[in-house]
Amino acid sequence: MKNLHTLLAPLQQRYDTLQKREQKIVIAGIIATGFCLFYLLLWDPVFSHLEQQQLQQQSQTQLLNWMQDTTQQIKAIRASGAGTSAQYANQSISSLADRSAISMGVKPFIQKMDTDKNGVKVQLEQASFDRIVYWLQDMAEKYGIQASDIHIEKQPAAGAVNARITLERNL
Repeated sequence: MKNLHTLLAPLQQRYDTLQKREQKIVIAGIIATGFCLFYLLLWDPVFSHLEQQQLQQQSQTQLLNWMQDTTQQIKAIRASGAGTSAQYANQSISSLADRSAISMGVKPFIQKMDTDKNGVKVQLEQASFDRIVYWLQDMAEKYGIQASDIHIEKQPAAGAVNARITLERNL
């Protein structure tokens, strides 16, 4: 406390030499500066951060709702694929997926199609989400092929998604 007093002593002496009117102006300036510092150092950062968090929470809520709707659509597609046609049982999943992709308008969006022991992995980019859903439904209904693993990333363009889908025969 003594150090503070020794630091402020020259300021106190200067303040004492001022007229009453000037002393009031100095006090008003100190108060105004205090309010400015309070606003700039505490108030604005806290409430800016709070507003940013609220916007992020709204965005996450919208994404969650979209994902829940998508999940329901995918479950409906899976449930509807019970009637596998026997005539396609001996054809490869990749050829059936390719045929269906052409007829459903998804083929231009397929970037990669790899066959593995479990089925076929398909990577689509900037594809219409609705077309992907209809394509999966077509494959389930016509060929008994269903998506066993789906990863979908929403893209900035309306309705566009990037997707990685593993296709397998319905057993």
